Amino acid sequence: MAVNPKHTLGFLAGGYRNVAALKGIELPDLAERPLYDSMLIGWDAADWNSVYPLLQQGKMPALAELLSAGVHANLATLDPPISPMLWTSIATSSWPSAHGIHGFTEMHEGVIRAVRGSSIQMPTYFDYLEKQGIPATSVAWWPSHPAKESLLGAMRVSNLAVSEDLRWLQDGVAPKEHHRLLSSLLLKPEEIPAAAIAQFFPDMELDSKDDVVRSVLKITTHALNVQLLATFALDYGVGGHASIYFDALDHFKHLGMKYAPPQLHGVSDDDFARYQHIVESAYRLHDLCLTVLMGQLDPNGTALLISDHGFVSGKDRSIALPEHAGAPALEHNFHGVFAAKGPLFTDELNWKGLNLLDVAPIVLAAHGLKAPKTMEGRVPVPFTGKQVQILKSGDARISEETFSADEQLLQSLVDLGYLDENQLVSEEGRLQENRYYLARSLRAEKRLSEAWRVIEPLTDRPEVPERYLQLAASVLADAGNYNALEKIVNKADAPENLIWSYYQALLTLKATGTVEVPTGLNSASHESVVVLWGQLLLKAGNLEELTTLLDNEAHQGVDVWNLRARTFLLLQRWDDALDAALESLNLLFYQPALHGLAALCFAKLGMMEEAGTAKALQMKLLEVEEKEPLFIVTGPPRSGTSLAMQLLEACGVAAVSDGVRSEDEHNAKGYYEHEKVRQWELDAGWLEQQRGKAIKIVEPLLRQAPLPKGRKVVIRMHRDLDAVLQSQRRMKGNEQVPLGWREKVNWSEEFEKTALVLELDPYTEIIDLSFESLLESVGSGEISSELHQSLNVLSSAVNKKVDISLLKTVISPQLRRF
Repeated sequence: MAVNPKHTLGFLAGGYRNVAALKGIELPDLAERPLYDSMLIGWDAADWNSVYPLLQQGKMPALAELLSAGVHANLATLDPPISPMLWTSIATSSWPSAHGIHGFTEMHEGVIRAVRGSSIQMPTYFDYLEKQGIPATSVAWWPSHPAKESLLGAMRVSNLAVSEDLRWLQDGVAPKEHHRLLSSLLLKPEEIPAAAIAQFFPDMELDSKDDVVRSVLKITTHALNVQLLATFALDYGVGGHASIYFDALDHFKHLGMKYAPPQLHGVSDDDFARYQHIVESAYRLHDLCLTVLMGQLDPNGTALLISDHGFVSGKDRSIALPEHAGAPALEHNFHGVFAAKGPLFTDELNWKGLNLLDVAPIVLAAHGLKAPKTMEGRVPVPFTGKQVQILKSGDARISEETFSADEQLLQSLVDLGYLDENQLVSEEGRLQENRYYLARSLRAEKRLSEAWRVIEPLTDRPEVPERYLQLAASVLADAGNYNALEKIVNKADAPENLIWSYYQALLTLKATGTVEVPTGLNSASHESVVVLWGQLLLKAGNLEELTTLLDNEAHQGVDVWNLRARTFLLLQRWDDALDAALESLNLLFYQPALHGLAALCFAKLGMMEEAGTAKALQMKLLEVEEKEPLFIVTGPPRSGTSLAMQLLEACGVAAVSDGVRSEDEHNAKGYYEHEKVRQWELDAGWLEQQRGKAIKIVEPLLRQAPLPKGRKVVIRMHRDLDAVLQSQRRMKGNEQVPLGWREKVNWSEEFEKTALVLELDPYTEIIDLSFESLLESVGSGEISSELHQSLNVLSSAVNKKVDISLLKTVISPQLRRF
C-alpha cells in the first residue's frame, strides 16, 4: 500500500509550512524569506564513528554536501560531558566556573528547578553579535529559558518552548506575537503519522504498547518540533546569524545504540531485529532537517555543524548502566564533530584539534569580529577583523517568567537517568550532583585547590558514592596531596580494583620508590585504566612495562598518545615520539607542552625549520605571566650543587634552606638543603611560594618534582662523572670500591632523561655550569668562553653582574674534598 507523502519523515522535516499543510492550518503571507550570513547547527552527541559509514552508503546527502564544500574535524569536549554545561561553554567560550551553569538543575528561591538561561553569568556570542549590529536568532539552545528579546528583531526560541506543555511558549518565544500560531502548529505525539515512525522500524509491525516504539515516537515528536520552530524562526527572523540546537540525537542514542549493529552479546535476536535501525534512522532524520535549514543560508555564508561530545559505539557499548545520577554520561566520549564551510574554511589541516571553547570565537570570526580576551577559545587561522569590546553581561533583555511547571521537566531528567529521585525530595541531596560536576570541571581546568574545596565536603558524608571518592582521589593525586589521598583511599569499598589499586600504588611509590604492577593490568584493560597506570609507570621510570601497556591500537585517546610520545622521547625513539605527538595534536590542538615535545623531536631529527615552527607555535599558545623566577639548583650529588647555591646567594638570591643538615668535613659551607625536599614532602603550591629564591633539588629527584608553572631558572651543575662517583664513595666511607660500568651508564642515562624533561618545559631557562671550569677560573683569574656565556645568562636572570671578582668571593679551591 502506497504511503501518503505527507506522512513521511522527509515531509515533516520540511518544517512548519509542511506541518501546517498536514494539519490544514492556513498561514499568513510572508513577504520574503531572509537569508542568513552564518548558521550553526548543533547535533547533541553526533560523532564521526557513526557518521562515516552512513556517508559512505550515501544516506546523509546534506552532510556530504557540506563536507564537500568545506572542512571537517574532531571537536574535543570538556569534562564533565553534561549538555547544559557544555552548550553554555560553547556559547560563552568559558569554563563552567565562569559561566555559572553546573548541571541540569539549580536552586531558585529555595526550590529546585530545571536550569535556566537567565542564570548564565557570562555574555554569549549572541550578545556580542547583536552588540555589533548583527541579529542573532537562536532556537532551543540549552539552557535559554526564558527567551531573551533580541534588540535587532531576531527570533529567540528557548529550550523549554519545545516542551510538551504548550504553556512554556509564553516565556519561551520572543517576540510574543507568534504564540497563538505556534501553539496550533506544534505537533503532539498522537499527530505523528504511523508511517513516519515506521521508518525507524522497517522490519516490524508497529506495536503501540512497545516501550521502545513509544520512546521513539516521543523523541521524534520533539525533534520535529525543534525543526518546526527553527524553520519558523528563520522565516520570521531578519537574517544575520542563527543557531539551532537539536538534542534528539543524544536521546535516540541512549535508547537505541545498544541495539545497533554489530549485535552485542546480551541483546536478543528479536530485539536486534526490531530496533537495530533506530540510530541510523535518527541520523537520517537529522540530515533531512539539515537539507531544509541550509536552504536559508546565503550562498556565500558560513555554516557550522557541531556536537558537544561523541557517543560510545562498537564493542565498547554497554547493555546496562550503573544506577546512579549522571550514569548516561558514561556513554559519551571525548570527541564530537566539527564541519564547516565558508570563507574561513579553506585548508582542513588548519582546523584539526579544536575544542568546544573555540566555537564562539570562530562564529565571531565568520563575521569579521575578533573575540574578547575573556573568551578562552581561539581561531586557528589568521584573519582581519574588528576587536570587540568586553561586555560585563549579556546586553539583551530577559523577561520575568510568567509560568513555570518544573515537576514534569525534573521527572523527565530522573527518567532519563540524569537525576536521582533523592535529589528532588531530600534537602541534603539537592544540587549535590551539581557540586560534583563543578569539581570535575575545575579539575579539568587544572584548578586543583578549588576542585578539592568543592568535592571534599561531599566525601565526608555517610554512604559516599564511589564516583565522588574517585574524583577526590584524582584531584589529590594531581595536586600531590598524598596525606589527604591516603584518607580517601582508606574509605574505598573496592580497594582491589585497578583504579583504587593505582592510588594505593601511587602512595607506595611515594613511600618506597617502587611500583608493583597488578596481575590484572595489561594493554587490553580499559583505556582510562591504562592512562592512570601509564602515568604512574612513567613517573616511576618503568619504561619497558609502560611500552607494553601502551601497545594496543584500539586505544586512540589524547592521553594515551601523550603517554606514548613521552615514553618514546625518554627512549630516544625520536620518530615514534614525533608521530605520537602529532597524533595527539590532531585530536586536541591546544597542548603547548606537546608542541614543545614535537619541536624537540624535530630538532633531534635534524629538521630545524620544523623545530622552529613548532617552538614558535608553542610560545604563541602559552600564557606568559610576569612572575619572579623560581631558581632551582640541580645535578648529581657531589657535582657542586652547594657551590651553585652559594653563588646564587652572593648574587642576592635567598636560599631555601632550613639548616637541619649542617656543614661538615665534606661541605664546609653547608649543604643548603630543606627537609621538605629531603623527606619528599614538597608540592607545587609550596614551590610556588619560593619564587625569587633558590632551592636545591638534586638529580634524579628533579624529574619527579611537582614543579609549578611559570618562569623557572635551573642551574645545572656538570662535573666529571668519575669524580662525582668517587666523591660520593668517599663521603660514604667506601672510596676503595671500584667504579662499576653499569653505575656510570645509569647516571649518564639519568642525566639525559632529566635534560629532556627540562627542555620540554617552555617556562624553564637552563644554565649549565661546570664545576671544574668554575674552580679553574678562580685559580687562573680567567673565565673560559663557554663559562663566560653561561655567566652572562645568569647575570641577566639575577640582575647582577657575575664576573671573576664575584666568583672569587664564593669559591675556595682549597675546600675541594675530591
